[in-house]
Amino acid sequence: MLTRWLRRITPGTFKHRILFSFLLFLLTPIAILVLYNFRETEVMLQRDASDINVKQLEGIKADLIDLMSLVMKTGMLLDQDSVLREVMQKPELYDAIHRKRIVENKFASIENSFFLTGATVFYTLIDLKGNAYTSYTPENSLNYAHISSEPWVQELKRTEGQRYVWKSNDLTTGVRERKGNRMLSLYEVLRDDGLKPFAYGRFSIDYEAWFQEKTEGNTFGSDSEGAYFLMDGYGNIMLQSKSGDNVPYTVSSAIPAASQSQGQDTSSQSIVNNHMMYTYSKIQELDGYLVKKIPLSLLFEEVNKQKLRFYTVYGAILLLFVLLTYFISSTVTGPLKHLQRKMETTVKLNLKTKLPEQGKGELLALTRSFNFMIADINNLLEQLKLEERQKQFVRFQVLLGQMNPHFLLNTLNTIKSIALDKDEDEIYEICVSLGKILETTLNLEVDLILLKEEIVLIESYMDIQRKRFGHGIKLHYEVSRDLEYALIPKFCLQPLVENSLIHGFGQTQLEGQIDIRASSHHSLLILEVADNGIGMKKSQANQSYRKRKSIGVQNLRESLELMFKNQPTGLRIESTDEGTQVIMHFPLLLSKPYLKEGSTIVAHIDR
Repeated sequence: MLTRWLRRITPGTFKHRILFSFLLFLLTPIAILVLYNFRETEVMLQRDASDINVKQLEGIKADLIDLMSLVMKTGMLLDQDSVLREVMQKPELYDAIHRKRIVENKFASIENSFFLTGATVFYTLIDLKGNAYTSYTPENSLNYAHISSEPWVQELKRTEGQRYVWKSNDLTTGVRERKGNRMLSLYEVLRDDGLKPFAYGRFSIDYEAWFQEKTEGNTFGSDSEGAYFLMDGYGNIMLQSKSGDNVPYTVSSAIPAASQSQGQDTSSQSIVNNHMMYTYSKIQELDGYLVKKIPLSLLFEEVNKQKLRFYTVYGAILLLFVLLTYFISSTVTGPLKHLQRKMETTVKLNLKTKLPEQGKGELLALTRSFNFMIADINNLLEQLKLEERQKQFVRFQVLLGQMNPHFLLNTLNTIKSIALDKDEDEIYEICVSLGKILETTLNLEVDLILLKEEIVLIESYMDIQRKRFGHGIKLHYEVSRDLEYALIPKFCLQPLVENSLIHGFGQTQLEGQIDIRASSHHSLLILEVADNGIGMKKSQANQSYRKRKSIGVQNLRESLELMFKNQPTGLRIESTDEGTQVIMHFPLLLSKPYLKEGSTIVAHIDR
């Protein structure tokens, strides 16, 4: 049945069969490949545009967060200003004009801080004795009874001790100079040294005008090429760069759901809907999202032009090819068929053999060209393999070189401080410990060291840290003697111990314990570093404004993958409020045989 069906679709003459074969097996795959490349180009353009949009949104978000931080700092300055406290607590000591001049001078002194941000901030202060002050010219005369009954004052009185309350989409109607209708306001209770309130303040950012100014600088120059939105945590639009534009409900409802499912590590992403790309970035401080909308037709305009050119050229080449095939097939079909069989044999042998250079004229030239091509391909393959190995080696060395050089600089500064302030032997001990670490670091020819040598490096590192900070962090080891000679990547445990010190104990306590364990399972070596610190969630909350994140764990994971390529490796982190545990595994390599089969001798060391 299949044979009969093939005979029906196969041309009857050999000439037509050659044409049919070229059309089916050469030109059609080329067309499919080109179309596939066009599709991949569109995907790449979409991905690049998404990355650019994410960078733009992250820049706007960073400016907004910096602006909010600056407002909080200025509020703290007012809270701590002794002159302002006295004016608010004892207004009877000053006449009304003098009090107003003092407060307005305070406002003027801090307004210069917002010059470079491009934002306008309006200040409103009321004391507890019937006086109100503003940094702006109000539309109506100040009325203490009216202002004290406004919702923001009542909300501060209901906060039960909470000093700061951020209010987005705050409608401020009393500001004459405002450009936008909505404000981002900080409500703050000003307290004295005894934590007793002496005034209430509202610091309002005209973020609608600020948003328009920031988004105008990030468009491509055309009204149809991009729109920006600020949405709340439920997908409702609070601000938009273009009036009349909107975000479909399917997208606005999908953004919060996608952000929650992806977690904090991927707070920026793109969604494609109805020929539009929506890129969003979550703003944790406002529990909202920045969204940029851009039509896909703008991204694919050049690709569509290339498609049209390709179809035109491809059709012309196809027609010319058919005519030439009919013209020359009668004279070359026999030799070409023989040459075709030889080529198929060469391909099946993975391009390892050459065709015999027989015949004459074009066929001989074609055979020689094919042999040259095979030789060039083999040379290129070997060159690519060599370059890949070199890239992996360079990447591994770069990863090692990124292992927190700031620690060495801080240690040297410690040595200088001790040398200037004290005449003790601690300098010698620090130099010895640091020398051990430097000796191992600078030895680039060795990638694997013994586990017991890594423990010596950790002890040297801890000796320096104890002398720097004087903490009482203890190290506890559970390492069997038969694993002391296991080969491990250099500096694979030290960054984990450093993370435990910085993130686990650095912000909360001076006492604690770090456990280092080593065990084997089948042909794998399992290393664990655990601490009883505050855990990752509290550490991240304490370091929310830290600009440079640690790269030690990510470098360690990539180093394991590069060093033990195509072999089982892994690194995972488990964290609770009672501490953090990091577990890694990789192939077990021993530098000498076991001292005793089945040995379970364990060395417990407390430092």
